[in-house]
Amino acid sequence: MAAGFASAYGVEFAGGRMVLVRAARRGGVRTVAAAAADSEEARLALRSAAGEVARGTAALAAAAPAALTFVRRLAAPFASAAKAAKVWPGLLDVELPFPVESARCDFGVPRVAGGTTLALAAAIRTADLEAALEGLRAAGCEPTHCDAEAPALWDQQAAEAPPARPGHPRVLVWLGADHAVLVRGRGVEFSAAHVLRASPLADRDAFLALWRARAGQILNTHAAETGAGEIDVWWAGPGAADPDALARLRQAVTTGPALRHETHRAPETFLARALARRAADGTGVNFRTGDLAHPALVRREQSMRRRIHAGVSAAAIVVLLLNGLEGLQRRHRAQALRQELTAAARAIAGAAVLPGQEALMVERALPARDEALQAF
Repeated sequence: MAAGFASAYGVEFAGGRMVLVRAARRGGVRTVAAAAADSEEARLALRSAAGEVARGTAALAAAAPAALTFVRRLAAPFASAAKAAKVWPGLLDVELPFPVESARCDFGVPRVAGGTTLALAAAIRTADLEAALEGLRAAGCEPTHCDAEAPALWDQQAAEAPPARPGHPRVLVWLGADHAVLVRGRGVEFSAAHVLRASPLADRDAFLALWRARAGQILNTHAAETGAGEIDVWWAGPGAADPDALARLRQAVTTGPALRHETHRAPETFLARALARRAADGTGVNFRTGDLAHPALVRREQSMRRRIHAGVSAAAIVVLLLNGLEGLQRRHRAQALRQELTAAARAIAGAAVLPGQEALMVERALPARDEALQAF
């Protein structure tokens, strides 16, 4: 995770359309464009965003393909985030269908609980990420961030609809143009994500059949894991903008736990809002690292390092100056004390007091002074 931006864009290409959203870290979120991907409106909006990215004043985030991204919860058996960081790659390697060395990985912010360190890991094969970036470039988009879709959706759910009942089981159903994602958890804690490679926007009847087969299993599993008899189900995505289609999907699951349904506002731009907000806050995943890092981010990080080094150098100079001033003040105080000591010694022993011999000459002069001061 990197430092955030004052503003960031989130972009989504799906179903021949492009959605571009702008989020400010200290402000609201607005939709910049929602148009055909090959339209002049889309091109102009992307060109304007690219200009801000080139100047280093904004980020542009896209989502990695959900079907090719793996998200897993990892647990290390010790209460040390530093130790856990050393074993995360090995633990994730067991969970992946490909070697962890061939993937871009992110292990999130660790959390220590009960002697165990927990983290949410996300990974995508490097070759799949490169192919996804080529597809974005072909559409005229060069993102600075490539985020993980499921965690982004879940975080946006917590940001826009905080749980009224902490720890209560929740499910977010995101209906995209070519796939659907079910993300489940308790309160704001992420549990798991499930990707359906179909969409009600592509084939409503086929998706309804798949939904009947899979949704009940997923919801029943979530109820069993959480021990709850009721689950809050939230809907988002372009497929959630059709009330009739959404009603059919809600009525398709008739067995299992009781379900409370809600739909997010402006569901069509939900994912783009999530990507933009996480990029602005610096809280999201970015698979574009190393040799795949965006040049604007590389320049920004180099500039930040130079500013940090300059700040450290300036602080060191200030410390040296303060030390020099303090040493000068100490010398002035020592000189003043020596003068006071010499004056006091001369008041007792007379004017013939040599510097450095004040105590000796006063000690010799005291007997004669005591005799002179005796009563007559």
